[in-house]
Amino acid sequence: MRVTRGMLLDIATGILLAAGLYECGLGLAQLGGLAASGHTDYPATGTFYNPGPYCGFLGMLLPVALDRLMHGRGPGQWAAGVYVACAALLMPVLMGRTGWIAAGAGCLYVAVAAGRLRRWRRLWPVALVAVVAAGAAMFMLKPMSAMGRVLLWRTGLDAWMAHIWTGVGWDKVAGALGDAQEMYFATHPGSVYEACAGTPAYAFNEFLQVAIAYGAGALVLFVAAMVWAFVAARRGGGRGIAGSVLGFAVVCCSSYPLQFGEFIAAAGIMLVAATLSWRSVRPWGCVLVAVAVAAVAVPAVVAQQRREADGAMWRRARFAYMYRLSERDLQYLDSVSGRLGHSAEFLFDYGKALRDNGLYGESCEVLARGVERSSDPMFLNLMGRNMEDMGRSGDAARYYRRAANRVPGRMYPRYLLAMLYASPQYRDSAAFMKYYRQAMEAEPKVMSPAIAQMRAELEARRREVEDGR
Repeated sequence: MRVTRGMLLDIATGILLAAGLYECGLGLAQLGGLAASGHTDYPATGTFYNPGPYCGFLGMLLPVALDRLMHGRGPGQWAAGVYVACAALLMPVLMGRTGWIAAGAGCLYVAVAAGRLRRWRRLWPVALVAVVAAGAAMFMLKPMSAMGRVLLWRTGLDAWMAHIWTGVGWDKVAGALGDAQEMYFATHPGSVYEACAGTPAYAFNEFLQVAIAYGAGALVLFVAAMVWAFVAARRGGGRGIAGSVLGFAVVCCSSYPLQFGEFIAAAGIMLVAATLSWRSVRPWGCVLVAVAVAAVAVPAVVAQQRREADGAMWRRARFAYMYRLSERDLQYLDSVSGRLGHSAEFLFDYGKALRDNGLYGESCEVLARGVERSSDPMFLNLMGRNMEDMGRSGDAARYYRRAANRVPGRMYPRYLLAMLYASPQYRDSAAFMKYYRQAMEAEPKVMSPAIAQMRAELEARRREVEDGR
């Protein structure tokens, strides 16, 4: 039997629909309590660990299903109808704004390309007002989250500009974002974004993520591949694929889809399908695109799965290495540091274990590797405590100030600074009172016994400083 382009396109869209149906089935099972969610705080996540990317994945595939539902026939049309119905049930529950926008943009393109909206041309001004109103409603739904995204994109641009041509590597993007956020708040004290600042693990914009990781050249290639897929599908009459490529671009603008093998595989299939649909592309061109996609996607998916496996392995083992360790235990941690060196979680635990065993210099070396891979200020806090225990109070203060600038809403680094300036080795009453006030004014998200204890200790030190002791 001769294999035609049409058959290959049907296979590609069939794979995408099958993946979508599986995700829908799993999500409905999770909502019904028949399967475990990937996150204890959310009722449904599919194969993901967060409902945001899950909603984005469902929304990205809706245009393919809608096009097949409108123009297909036979089992494929029925499968597309089932998917559209299931996704329409799940997506409102997931509260994924990016997924909703991706689905709306992609499906709107499919409808326009199919000529279904010609009679509604006069209503475009109304539609524009509706879009603006919907955008405002989505912002008000989670305003702090939206402001956090804006801050991330602002600091993400700074991180890219600092490494515009070379990049920092995929595993070090979070560290670059942390450095940029730290510099931003150091130069913009009292910024409106202080209340929404967190510890970003991703840029929440894959165009920025790719640019920070691999530089401007990789960004150009990434954008070019996406534009090629959309243009090829559009010119080849692949409305559904073009709509899904548009949906994928929307998800890339405000989420982190390239952190998941599901998105990488689906995007690769869409790129190959788009190339196949444009008959002006010769067969050898299709083969070249398929080989290039496989050369990039397969190693990326394998690396992502390896990271997940390594992280799961360490989370199971980490509790055995959280206290004072034997020489043998430390040798084991050193032996696995090459394999787990990409994991900020491992580097933090390893650095803390070294600190707990009095190996302050070695601890700082490991924690410094963690600062390159994480935006969490706790790495800097521990490095400051190491320096303080080594009698290097000036270096300790520098690390504490960096941690305080990195996430301004955190009380702990300001507590450490205040206690340092109240100590006999580094007595500075004015500096103590400055950081005492900042620490006491910090509003924790959850009042815990640890915070209550820190406040009590600060109050006691304040009385000592005022008494001149």
